[in-house]
Amino acid sequence: MILLMVFLFPACSQPLRDNRTSEAVAKVDVGAGMVVFKHMNDNMERGNKEFSGVGVVIDQGHYKSNPVQRGDIVYYKNPQAAKSNNGLQNNEISRVVALPGESIRIEQGQLYINGKKLDTFYGQAHWGGMDLAQLKKQSSNSEAVKSVIKIIQESDETNKQELKIPDGQYYIIGDNWIRSGDSRHFGPISKDSILGKVKGYN
Repeated sequence: MILLMVFLFPACSQPLRDNRTSEAVAKVDVGAGMVVFKHMNDNMERGNKEFSGVGVVIDQGHYKSNPVQRGDIVYYKNPQAAKSNNGLQNNEISRVVALPGESIRIEQGQLYINGKKLDTFYGQAHWGGMDLAQLKKQSSNSEAVKSVIKIIQESDETNKQELKIPDGQYYIIGDNWIRSGDSRHFGPISKDSILGKVKGYN
């Protein structure tokens, strides 16, 4: 039994990767069952103004026959909109990072799923298209960048104790962590609140 545990332990520490999701944002045509959502937030911005102020193409029927997967950008009912007087949109877009039944924790902006480091382009905090390592390289030239690094290392938004995602719910985080209101603030969202999958922009 001891030998078996020693043999299995390294496998448990292997990072979790997503080889299915592309970082590139595609320009797509609007097809049957799709709608265009005018996205005015910068929560998904990765340094190239992705989705900011453009028509985002939503496939409303995608999840009727397909499962929600990690890495998907989903169009969902914003649970904070009804409680806010700040003009939040009723619906919003964000990325799925954890699935029903999984455990998620965040340490200094790095996501861990079931104890495994999420080793993909959206697995760590980003600001202005840069992750923490890239920000540190830029920090000597900018007080603003130093401030962002401090936020990533110390804030409640980028450090979260482990949480198990309930059945039928999903944990979402925007790609631009510092500018995103998401599951770090209002918790996981239900499958019923997901209105479609983002296919790209038009």
